[in-house]
Amino acid sequence: MSTIIRRMLESDREAVLGLLAELNDHEATLSDDRATGPDAAVACLEDDAAKAAEQGGAQFVAQMDGRAIGYLALRLGRTGPFVHDHLRDHVYIENIVVAVAQRGTGIAQLLLARAELFAREAGRKVLQLGVLTGNDIALAAYRRAGFKGLALEMSKVID
Repeated sequence: MSTIIRRMLESDREAVLGLLAELNDHEATLSDDRATGPDAAVACLEDDAAKAAEQGGAQFVAQMDGRAIGYLALRLGRTGPFVHDHLRDHVYIENIVVAVAQRGTGIAQLLLARAELFAREAGRKVLQLGVLTGNDIALAAYRRAGFKGLALEMSKVID
């Protein structure tokens, strides 16, 4: 069973919505601010598509045996002037998810390699992403792919 990484098609929509629902459910176990359910998955996919269209990004799927088992959403971005100029233009990974049954099989590494190729093709030298604290499996996957921690984003909800 080989896996291919390709651009997302409209025919992938339902499978990708299922993957995003899995991601949202998982993240809800790590943070109480995460929305879940079908509407949240639709909102995530629509947001990814809008950002990809508006900011020069793309959406990809990992396909095995004719079905989508992974999803990757990217957009172009620019970091503020506090970063060296040659590192400011980057590709931001909006979403990356692998089907629960396929986790730990290297699919995430294939998707991350596709993100790196996209960045190179776009003339970008930096990939960025966000990950929830406590998501140790994702952190380990990102570290295996060569990512390192730069900052911790924090939030406080004000009543």
